[in-house]
Amino acid sequence: MKFGGSSFRAANDYRSVSAHIMNRLATDADKVVVVVSAMYGVTESLKALALSVNDRCQSAALDTVLTTGEIVSVGLLEAALERYSVPVSSLFGYSLGIHTSSGSNRVCIENIDKAPLRRALDANRVVIVAGAQGADTSGRVSMLGRNSSDLTAVVVADIVGSSSCEIYSDVCGIYTSDPHLVEGARLIREISYATVSRIARRGAKVLHCRAAEYASTRGIVISCKALVPRETVGTLVGSVGDAATVVIDRSAKRVRFSSLSEQQVALALLDSLDITWIEVGRPETCEVYLSHDSHFALNTLAQQGITPSDLSKVVLVTEINRDQQRTYEFQDLESAVSCARRVHATFYPREQQSTVGL
Repeated sequence: MKFGGSSFRAANDYRSVSAHIMNRLATDADKVVVVVSAMYGVTESLKALALSVNDRCQSAALDTVLTTGEIVSVGLLEAALERYSVPVSSLFGYSLGIHTSSGSNRVCIENIDKAPLRRALDANRVVIVAGAQGADTSGRVSMLGRNSSDLTAVVVADIVGSSSCEIYSDVCGIYTSDPHLVEGARLIREISYATVSRIARRGAKVLHCRAAEYASTRGIVISCKALVPRETVGTLVGSVGDAATVVIDRSAKRVRFSSLSEQQVALALLDSLDITWIEVGRPETCEVYLSHDSHFALNTLAQQGITPSDLSKVVLVTEINRDQQRTYEFQDLESAVSCARRVHATFYPREQQSTVGL
């Protein structure tokens, strides 16, 4: 099981999750591995704190600060489980066995030692794992990327030989658009790894793109769920399933380069880092948009001496339908939501069913 930050908005939520774990142990699970994220909003607060000390804080120091959020979350859930006297063990980036690359480039998983988690599970009924963490070649804790606890959960499922992974959030599954913003958004019952990765790379916060991609190589089915008000299975992510979607990215970056040649060098670097960029206007405008990993991308460009001539925060709306996609730029969320609602209505008229992929 994986519980994201939206599952931990208050201290009492750790008690609720611990009660759910105990219920599963009493009904359909002999042992449980739980991956947790930091409490809601904590990671952004820690990032702001680090940047207030040094606005150019680089990955190693920043990782040290940011990973404390997950460490605290692990401790709080373990404290909640102590009420039940169930044997519990906790693992963190430096003890989990996920070994990552070092240096200023993107952290990637180089190898996985399955023994630490398996030993912990042999000795305990519950193992709590700090999400989004690994250890580099020097043994220092490293981050797998922002919002990458999903990736940790899929890797953990693979380590213990599970064919499924449960992801809990504040919505019960993946929708055709943001259900909080687009009235009439449809729940997608089944969706493919490729489709999830595609919409995640366009700014949807439904599931980490690398988690879907890793799961596809291992055949691990991801079950997207909600715990409140009751446990509800919404979406299964597997090898099949597709749906037209409308993605609203409220934190996209528009990047303008000083020349076409500089843009070409920058885009080649982004491609090498596996960062998807979006081109909306004509190539000669020297503008592209970043919808994921933008902070890391811009830091890496700066290290290579590439400084955008203009950088703006914008809201993007991307309609994705089979092999076609179209992106629109807005300066404010209200206009973007209006556009998303209009586009979504063309895909899903009101008289259709409320779910997709049944």
